[in-house]
Amino acid sequence: MMKRLISAVSLLSCLWACSSSDPDTAGATSETTNGIAVMVVDAATKPVPQARVTLYKRPYKRPKANPAEVQPNEVTQFLPSYVSALETAAADDSGMVQFEARPDQCQDAVCYVEGIAGEDSSLMAWTKLDAADSGISEIELLPSVSLTVRTGASSSDSTVLGTTLMLDATPYWAQNDGSAFVFSHVPSGTFAVVMWGEYVADVSLDAGASIDTLVPLPGLTREFVFEDFEDGDSLNNLAKTYPNYGWYFSAFKGASWVKPDSSGFATALKDDASHGKFLATDFALGDTGYVLMGTRLGLDTSYYDLSGLTAIRLTVRGDCEFRVALEHYLDVGDNNFRKALWLAKASNGWTDVVLLPGNELLDEFSYQVPWGEVSKEIGLFSIFITSGTHLEIDRIVFEGVDLR
Repeated sequence: MMKRLISAVSLLSCLWACSSSDPDTAGATSETTNGIAVMVVDAATKPVPQARVTLYKRPYKRPKANPAEVQPNEVTQFLPSYVSALETAAADDSGMVQFEARPDQCQDAVCYVEGIAGEDSSLMAWTKLDAADSGISEIELLPSVSLTVRTGASSSDSTVLGTTLMLDATPYWAQNDGSAFVFSHVPSGTFAVVMWGEYVADVSLDAGASIDTLVPLPGLTREFVFEDFEDGDSLNNLAKTYPNYGWYFSAFKGASWVKPDSSGFATALKDDASHGKFLATDFALGDTGYVLMGTRLGLDTSYYDLSGLTAIRLTVRGDCEFRVALEHYLDVGDNNFRKALWLAKASNGWTDVVLLPGNELLDEFSYQVPWGEVSKEIGLFSIFITSGTHLEIDRIVFEGVDLR
């Protein structure tokens, strides 16, 4: 977001209340306004008519109860997350907004300007106003951001359910819906995340991005690293406590695995300084084939209650589309299992793929069912690959549960 000072010449030409000696000019006045003027532009610096612009004020909080005790050079502090709207106005055809509030009203506080335009708040800005400026402040509207904040707390944790999370010193807040805090539209920028009046993290939001991030909360966040491949063996991390058979690899309809090859699981392990050990698979699918990799969470009749799960997080790199499934432990025939299944995609760089209960793909013919139907009796973790040539996996994490 950009904030520029327009020259005094522009100021004289743009202010709504300007002097005129022309008796035929309707509404002419010899007085000029002392209010705060804002010009709203887009990324190409073109005016944005009819943008909704709001002036916000955030009071200072003095560090001592008695203001008389505050020394002139003593650092002031802010009230957490508190802003109030002073005025709202629509930009005119030249992108101009004139507030009645005076610049000196921001001397004893911090003032911000919010700009919103486009269908469904597609363009937004949040800019700190410099009270020392004399002239027109310019705000640049950029594509808004979709932000999802996960806490890693169990979906049934009453401590988090219904609570509110805020971006500090803004009017933007979201309420937990049982799995995450979702901000549908917020401006780009860097913000402090506040929960229960306390700072918990910083988030950096790039214009137009769709961001899904984990913000751990002490004592509430639950995570289980199901697999990170660091031990170099073919067993998932539950084997440290409960026995299981480890990873298996299958191919169907003419597809084949290139790595791992017949020499075993270790041929698909790589090691580098930034990621440590990770699984690097290669495959040839042919025209209609697909491959499957999977592992049981325990032995044949073992299952785990994962109903508190709030997300599956995989760190992946590759060129393929794949499907991740958590499957019921009982075979319904011909090695088929009822399953909750999610669609994912790997790209050239390492990225975190986040899969949320409630977003699973449903297909009764393929035994794909809602998460709640199988969540209490999960026996298998599976990855089905239907396109591309390779997939690398660094970590698989279950959020909202702790199986240790």
